[in-house]
Amino acid sequence: MSFWLQDLNPEQQKAVNHNYGPLLILAGAGSGKTTVLVARTGRLIDEKIAASQNICVLTFTNKAARELKHRVQKKVGAPSQGLWAGTFHSFGLQLLRKNYKLIGLPSQFGILDQSDSQHVVKDLMKNIRNSTKEKFDVDKILNLIHLIRAKKALPVGYLPEYHEMAEVLAPLYEKSLLKLGVTDFEGLLLEPLKLFKKYPEILEKSQMQYQQIMVDEFQDTNTQQMNLVQLLSQKHLNLTVVGDDDQSIYGWRGAEIQNILNFPKDYKACEVIKLERNYRSSSSILDLGNAVIHKNEKRHGKVLKSEKKASIKDEKPEVFVLDNEDEEADFVCREIYRFKSLGYQYKDIAILYRSNTQGAFIESSLRKNRIPYTITGGTSIFDRKEAKDWLSYLKQSMNDDEVSFRRIFNVPPRGLGDTTLEKLSAYAETQNLNLPQASKKWHHADIPEKQGAIIDELNNWLWTFPTRILEDASVGDTISKRFEFLVRECGYRDYLIKTTVDSAKAGSNSMFDKRWQVIEIVGRLLESYLNLKGPNIGSIKDFIDSMQLRDDVGEDDQPQDKVQLMTFHASKGLEFPVVILVGLEEDLLPHKRLGGDVDEERRLFYVGITRAQEKLVLSYCRERKKQGLVRKVSPSRFLLETQNALYSMYEMGARPVVGAARDDLVKNFLNRLGNKESI
Repeated sequence: MSFWLQDLNPEQQKAVNHNYGPLLILAGAGSGKTTVLVARTGRLIDEKIAASQNICVLTFTNKAARELKHRVQKKVGAPSQGLWAGTFHSFGLQLLRKNYKLIGLPSQFGILDQSDSQHVVKDLMKNIRNSTKEKFDVDKILNLIHLIRAKKALPVGYLPEYHEMAEVLAPLYEKSLLKLGVTDFEGLLLEPLKLFKKYPEILEKSQMQYQQIMVDEFQDTNTQQMNLVQLLSQKHLNLTVVGDDDQSIYGWRGAEIQNILNFPKDYKACEVIKLERNYRSSSSILDLGNAVIHKNEKRHGKVLKSEKKASIKDEKPEVFVLDNEDEEADFVCREIYRFKSLGYQYKDIAILYRSNTQGAFIESSLRKNRIPYTITGGTSIFDRKEAKDWLSYLKQSMNDDEVSFRRIFNVPPRGLGDTTLEKLSAYAETQNLNLPQASKKWHHADIPEKQGAIIDELNNWLWTFPTRILEDASVGDTISKRFEFLVRECGYRDYLIKTTVDSAKAGSNSMFDKRWQVIEIVGRLLESYLNLKGPNIGSIKDFIDSMQLRDDVGEDDQPQDKVQLMTFHASKGLEFPVVILVGLEEDLLPHKRLGGDVDEERRLFYVGITRAQEKLVLSYCRERKKQGLVRKVSPSRFLLETQNALYSMYEMGARPVVGAARDDLVKNFLNRLGNKESI
């Protein structure tokens, strides 16, 4: 037997042995899809079916790509060095970096995030005469602009004024991005497609380079990602996609489940392999999951079977009915204490809910009971103002970046107000310059000498910023220490102190300490990245790209011993010994406002169930406060449509006390009664 097939089940072996042509691997939850991807990639290289530089693996997280590359390199060694693995956005970025001139961008173009894109739209709307513009939701307008750029039909349910405004703004928005020398996340997918269409020779070069294409989490692909994959593989059709239609839960952000459902029809010679052996969950948990997802009609039929070697008794999932959300929150704490008494650690326990608003009640109860917890899938470090400010400093220090320059122009305050910025902008417009270029010629822009000197000081400081991070031993003995020193030198720490309400308070929980901690984290991430890639200017540029792509480099993979709180969506890809699903009620799951696609909501419930390895607890309330009023609620239809035999039901919100525990309870009661009578 081949080295690559050892310890794999027959279906996994069949997938790993596939060489040429289209392949769909339907990988159920916990079925070992990463192991299959690693083994197939390694075997293709090891057996010289394809050289590493001719293999492209597209993933949805950089962490998944790094894990795959690491595991392949560990087994194959040097011949695997050329393997390309990364996200669709990373692929688009590297293609655009190579061909930036053809799309009219500078070599080190920036990438706008959602908030920056909203600012661009707001600025454009100021110049459009429309009496209703103050009422527009900028986020909705931006979403419509993205749909227009992708040549998708605009959704119903929007006011006609929204459609009209988006139609007007879409071309202006794209022109603004070019003028600013940036793209956005949508552009990292759209621009490569335009590039391939306009320059067939670039497409042909990419097709020749990547002779084997693999896509992970294929059920999450959108139209642009599917088009990209089709173009890259159309010459050789060596396309392997791995996914699970039953875990397609991102339709609200553009994922097209039809991509995986129609794959065998789109590729006639497609081989389909089902991975139905689950190595994660107990049989009882899978029985409930299978029963829930079976109600969806549009799916590739498969039934998960447990291969988990039971070290503990296989118990049915348990459903508890509570009176209200306060009782539910207290119930969660009691369950955590119970599982702790059974030998589980806090980090073994996850609490999942449909909407973030539900988490507030749970958090409050956890704090009251002093149970340590952490929230997964909350605000990213890259979304914090402090991180965005210093990413802007880094970007502008590398190359002229108008968006970044505007952000840091007077942050921290240095005496450069809106008037100075407006004068520079007007001069830049007349001279066909970008704002950073105009700032170096402030003498011609009617800028007073005092402000001009400050601008020169800023530009000179930025000019030396990267080299001082790398080389200036006088300000710190490590990259992170040098970075922190330069942040202080710039006046940013004093700015945080002045703008933080509780900055005078001591202790790691003060708001100032939390804001400064973001700076420390950015410094550590930068140091970790440069130590890995090499401390040089090129690596700083790569670090900027990683930060803009929301890469998770440098994050600690070792979880602290805390209970995990998260939404159903945030739990995808994770697993825990104990899972508690709360709020299983109509209007929460499926969600009244967010759950337009009932099939997708059912898949979301299925994802939550299949996160559990050993114990699964579910709860719902009889009434819940909605819009300030207490209202009766009904259990989720997803629970009602499954057989009661699949779970243990506790209508009173607690397990019955039996056996020795019951005897002790009666004995204690009688003792207390006897003591009262003797008084």
